[in-house]
Amino acid sequence: MTDRKYLAISIKHTEYKWKFGVLCVLWGYHRTKDNEKRCFGGYTEDIKSAELYSIEEFIKHYGSSICCPEPVKMSPNLCKKYKKYDTVLILESDYQAYYDMCKER
Repeated sequence: MTDRKYLAISIKHTEYKWKFGVLCVLWGYHRTKDNEKRCFGGYTEDIKSAELYSIEEFIKHYGSSICCPEPVKMSPNLCKKYKKYDTVLILESDYQAYYDMCKER
């Protein structure tokens, strides 16, 4: 739970334009190093720029009311399935496979 390996997907900012093959809106416009203060502002669709979070630090900063408390799997119906949350956390490696598939289209 404390490992920085999760991307935060904004369901709220993604859901209106999202369909399979379109990139999600990710939290954090700048990826920090482990010893730097986390980037909790801005959004990006670029996986290399998006901030990586631990579940613990994301929920500590934003509270559990806006974020699904468990990591989720990337899926074609992600926004529909998790619509009740503002944000979900997903393993960077899961999103990377999706990102690569979108780039090939």
